[in-house]
Amino acid sequence: MHLGHRRTRRPLWPRAVAALAALALALVGLTAQARAAAGVLVNETFSTQTIPPNFGFPTGAAVTNGVLNVTQGMSNYTTSVKTFDAAVAQQRTLDLTFDWKTAVAGSGAKTGIELRDSQGDLVFSLAATSTELRYGLTGPVSDSKAAPDPLNPKWTSTSYDRGKWYTVDLHLDFTLQRAQYTISTKETATKVMTSGTANITGKNLAKLVACNYYGTGVQSLDNFRLSVPANAANGRLKGKTMYAFGDSIVYGHKYARGFVNFTAERELMNLTKYAVNGATIGPVGGAGQIVTQVRGASAHAPDYVVFNGGTNDADLVYNHRYKIGAMAGGFDPATFDNSTYAGSLETTLSTMRSKWPSARIVYVAVHKLGSRDWNTQLALRSVTLQICHKWGVTVADLFNDTTLDTRIDSQRVAYTFNDLVNGYPGTGGTGTHPNIAGITKFYVPVLTGALLQA
Repeated sequence: MHLGHRRTRRPLWPRAVAALAALALALVGLTAQARAAAGVLVNETFSTQTIPPNFGFPTGAAVTNGVLNVTQGMSNYTTSVKTFDAAVAQQRTLDLTFDWKTAVAGSGAKTGIELRDSQGDLVFSLAATSTELRYGLTGPVSDSKAAPDPLNPKWTSTSYDRGKWYTVDLHLDFTLQRAQYTISTKETATKVMTSGTANITGKNLAKLVACNYYGTGVQSLDNFRLSVPANAANGRLKGKTMYAFGDSIVYGHKYARGFVNFTAERELMNLTKYAVNGATIGPVGGAGQIVTQVRGASAHAPDYVVFNGGTNDADLVYNHRYKIGAMAGGFDPATFDNSTYAGSLETTLSTMRSKWPSARIVYVAVHKLGSRDWNTQLALRSVTLQICHKWGVTVADLFNDTTLDTRIDSQRVAYTFNDLVNGYPGTGGTGTHPNIAGITKFYVPVLTGALLQA
């Protein structure tokens, strides 16, 4: 057959590929910009005089003996304002931590600090009398020229020890207008005074206001660190649904507000948590298998399925209750050896995929545990990562991507808990269950990054 005059029709798909490639490059560029913007904006220890002097407070402030003192010699209802530069005010998401102490001496006296936006809306506030610690996230708009009673924030009060330093830890999201906060004592056996998440009216961070509401009382600030988080969702996870499965690390141990709760609160996600203390991936466990949680969950597909496993399995494998096993060659559930950890993990993932085909699955590889045999942890991790790769599961890798290692005793004490103190997780745990500091510093950023990646 003579084909010399046959007209060749050009396919359209190269144009589509080119367009997708351009879009991908643009998204990579945006991601690179977002990562480049992440980092520390302010990190002040006040070990020497600052530039500008006294951290930018025009009156009532002095850097002395390694701390910044404010509200010195100020009259009733007066303020002194530090203005943040444009690089701070332009950020949509910020992490802020600082240490604070007050010398206010009378129950009728009150001094404090306020974080406000460029329009005078409140972001966060902290104050004290001699008997009460107070904090607020809502209140009237103020130009911060004065601090009369009608312009005070709406305070929540708790008793406290005036002689102690306190650490304030804030995650500020101005896209969602949300603040997640923790106030705790600054000491080895840290005591959380309060922790929560709230809506705020503030739209950026523009001012730090030192307020002498009434009476006298010098306040001291130290270790003021303001940074842009590497994994800022900026509203992209708002309204997404998340089902969470696993053991006590996901559930929260004795504190039901675990790291998945903190993440969902921050990002305005809809969370349903099915995790149970003591659960396992493998075939033996008094609290049952994680696959049982999956089978009993809602049939309605979530946007994300988040789970962990292996912590309780490590003890059972170490004590020869079952073997780790190996990854199967294919995806046929009939070939999975459910008498082993590996086969049970593949059955769990197969069940998730079959039940919710559209869901993005994220496995949380927990931190390095001082409470489990090290070689068993490594062996379980190896087969788990192989299987997650096979099934296309995103890994939120606390083990590799953070410095949290509770084999180091100081980290075990600082970042894990066994029991509640004042209704919140304490410190000095066995090394297994992250407390609020461990959750906010390590778990939430890594899980947020994995959700965005997935």
